[in-house]
Amino acid sequence: MKISIIENTERLWDLWNIRAFIILSLSLQAFLILCAPLRRITWRRWGILLWSAYLLADWVATFAIGTILSNERKSDDRSSDIQVFWAPFLLLHLGGPDTITSFALEDNEFWVRHLLGLALQVGSTLYVFILSLPENKLWLPTILVLIAGIIKYAERNRAFYLASFDHLGGNWVASKWGDGIRIPEQFQKMDSQVTLDIGSRSKLWSAVHYFGSIKMTLVGPFLTQIQCSDIRDSFLQEKADDALQIMEIELSLLYEMLHTKLPVVDCKTGYVFRVISLVCILGALLSFSLLRKHYELFDILLTYGLLVGGFALDLISFILQYCRSDWVLVAHLQKKEGEFIDRKRWSKVVSQLNFITYHFKDSPSGLKNVADFLYMRSLLEAIRGLRCLSSEKFGNQEWCFIFEEVKQMNEFLNQKLKELSKTVLEATEVWSFSLERVLQKFSNELIIQITKDLHHTESILTWHIATELCYRDDQAPNEDKEICKKFSDYMFYLEIMQPTMMAAASVNWKMVFEETLQQTESFVRRNSMSDEQNASRKFLEQDKIKMRRRKNILEGNSVLYSAIVLAQELKQSDGTYPWESTSKVWVQLMCISAINCRPSVHAQQPSKGGELLTFVWLLMNHMGLGTHFSTHY
Repeated sequence: MKISIIENTERLWDLWNIRAFIILSLSLQAFLILCAPLRRITWRRWGILLWSAYLLADWVATFAIGTILSNERKSDDRSSDIQVFWAPFLLLHLGGPDTITSFALEDNEFWVRHLLGLALQVGSTLYVFILSLPENKLWLPTILVLIAGIIKYAERNRAFYLASFDHLGGNWVASKWGDGIRIPEQFQKMDSQVTLDIGSRSKLWSAVHYFGSIKMTLVGPFLTQIQCSDIRDSFLQEKADDALQIMEIELSLLYEMLHTKLPVVDCKTGYVFRVISLVCILGALLSFSLLRKHYELFDILLTYGLLVGGFALDLISFILQYCRSDWVLVAHLQKKEGEFIDRKRWSKVVSQLNFITYHFKDSPSGLKNVADFLYMRSLLEAIRGLRCLSSEKFGNQEWCFIFEEVKQMNEFLNQKLKELSKTVLEATEVWSFSLERVLQKFSNELIIQITKDLHHTESILTWHIATELCYRDDQAPNEDKEICKKFSDYMFYLEIMQPTMMAAASVNWKMVFEETLQQTESFVRRNSMSDEQNASRKFLEQDKIKMRRRKNILEGNSVLYSAIVLAQELKQSDGTYPWESTSKVWVQLMCISAINCRPSVHAQQPSKGGELLTFVWLLMNHMGLGTHFSTHY
């Protein structure tokens, strides 16, 4: 009985394995075509699913080609001809949709490996086809689909190559994508004496104008001092909400160049090869319709599905990418009147995480011991973070606050240059002067000293805990309080859940954070703190003198006690808190984090739904506050 079940299972597998994988491969292509663009605005909802589909699509197609090759070697069945005909369709699927070529920047960097994959898969498909000759009655449609498959797969590999960082310099700076598109004369006057009428159409042109700075920042700091000053003077004329929309378009342009086939397809050569590909599929459809009578009904229907589906999906993918492309709009709005239709390019949602909630949602000690035994502690901590994670809408009010603070920073540094009789400030000077300017608003030497004594990431943790304690203590409604809370929770989220974006993290950051958690746990137990609100209140009720003494004893590893002292010092004599000044501190900390993060990490964010920190990075670069600050006369 057991032998019979095994034999039946093997027979069923031999009969349906190729057919099932063909159907699955086609379904995955349809899913990727329709859903891949959603990752730019709904990453949390679609990210894991799209990542799984992206990886599975290549594996399924590769496995199916290998299975067809294996079957062809040992089969004399006439039905093997139709399976040989299916193999080139898998090359089409390996070519992928126009809406997604790479899932991450690393995919582009491995373009040589993908090129080797192209050679191997095309070689395998050709070998399968040669083995089927001369009896193969479907040789003509097979050749036609093979041509289309090679074109599609080659398009994807060229897209990888063009988007790799090794090629970005020659491709981006010299190609039509950045510099060859003619910007109308009325939109080229972007100097400090001109305030543009920013409609939807002019925002698009403005984005193209500023986009050059992204290109050069990614391939190297090639912007001259005069170029930086010109871009800064121009961007200072923008309104806050217009500036945000312009940067959304810029990051959309960047996404299309790094993760889609648009640079390959949207050119004369690309159009020619796309037409050839579609004509080949139509020719194969016509040819197969004349030869179908020799095969089983299900295989005939499946083949029609591949032919019609392949043609339709290819066309839909091209149309979706073409119609939604900002680069295409740039090229075609040159000769058209009317306004560019605004659409959603960023979710405008910021993730939130706070230390006190994170502490109280610790995993049971038994579970942590098991995780340590299995070397899965990092996974357990990631799950802990996800349990505490929430999100908040990022509104115009918060962005205007950041934008105006960066403008004030720019004005202050410009004045500082004149005072020092210098033309350039290095990055360390920029952030030292800027942070000092904001801290002076508190008129409290202890607050200034606490901030200066800590490393950047430790300072973020200290200010975050202090902000959380103050927020829970202050019951009065206050818009600046809500802005401050949102900035604080976002920066703590980046430290815990997005450490690659916090490139300035100290070597011992992990140790300091663990010690802070342990100190908090000890403090909570010693003072019988039962919940988050109770803990926050008792933290602030600690004796100031005792806290300062404790801080001095613990020296550099005193983040928790520094935070308690900081929160106590922030509370003013009338019981209120300086929320506006505290929010300004958070903008400074955010700006420092944004500039210290590697440009390649920022370049990855548009494909992950976008991060506020990337917009701050872009704003800083446009304002001339990147690696240095300079002016010219």
